[in-house]
Amino acid sequence: MAELSSSQPDVVAILESLRAEVRAQRAARGAAEADPSLSAIEAELRRCAEQLEITRVVSAHWPLEGRTLYERAWALINKVVRRALRWYINPIVEQQNAFNDAAAHSVRLLIESHADLRDQLADLRRELPAPPAPPPAPDGPGPAPDTARPAPPTAELQSLVERAGHAEPPARLPDLELRAQPAHLAARQAVSAHWVIGGDTPLTRARALTQRTIRQYLRWMINPIVEQQNAFNAALAESAAPQIAAEGELRARLAALRARLAAARATR
Repeated sequence: MAELSSSQPDVVAILESLRAEVRAQRAARGAAEADPSLSAIEAELRRCAEQLEITRVVSAHWPLEGRTLYERAWALINKVVRRALRWYINPIVEQQNAFNDAAAHSVRLLIESHADLRDQLADLRRELPAPPAPPPAPDGPGPAPDTARPAPPTAELQSLVERAGHAEPPARLPDLELRAQPAHLAARQAVSAHWVIGGDTPLTRARALTQRTIRQYLRWMINPIVEQQNAFNAALAESAAPQIAAEGELRARLAALRARLAAARATR
């Protein structure tokens, strides 16, 4: 069998090599991340993207080895079983890897989009005219405040606000909706291969016992796949909070820029 031959590529070594390369790139960019012009949110987004890249590849072919003759015999049996079940397991892993790759790519594109928007906002701020100087304070006492017109009562103001509010169309607040997403992702990020298998009749209980026995035997093959996927899921869920923070930061900068533009137009 090809899996049992010594010429079979070492999947673990390849994955570890890729992850070491990503870590080396992270270390090489340490000086850049220390740049005070790089915000903490941007640095956290970069770290999350790198963690996604490290964990996005799931492998179903981890090494099976043994130190004693008994362990090596079991490893040989497990390799034969894994080889026989690759028609069932490998397509699942390949589909999961396709999703992981698409998810990691989407996060990278979002991070690049946020960085591009920050650059555009910075360019617009540089193009804004300087705010006008405040008028000089008068030397003498100013005119007395106008007290002839009394302020409207509170009830009237409240009524005006309510009428204006009813006239406005319903507005969505996506930034508030986004705040709940990290908790939802964290609650659903863990995949388990050990759900409850039971039965109500003697036949279903016997079938459940057989299934639990098979699952107990196959844990050497299924558990590493689930653990790898959980690592990627955790990295993906962790990336949500800094992305939402970056979104909020961009919204705040955009609101400030709009206010400055409105003030500049009002003084023309």
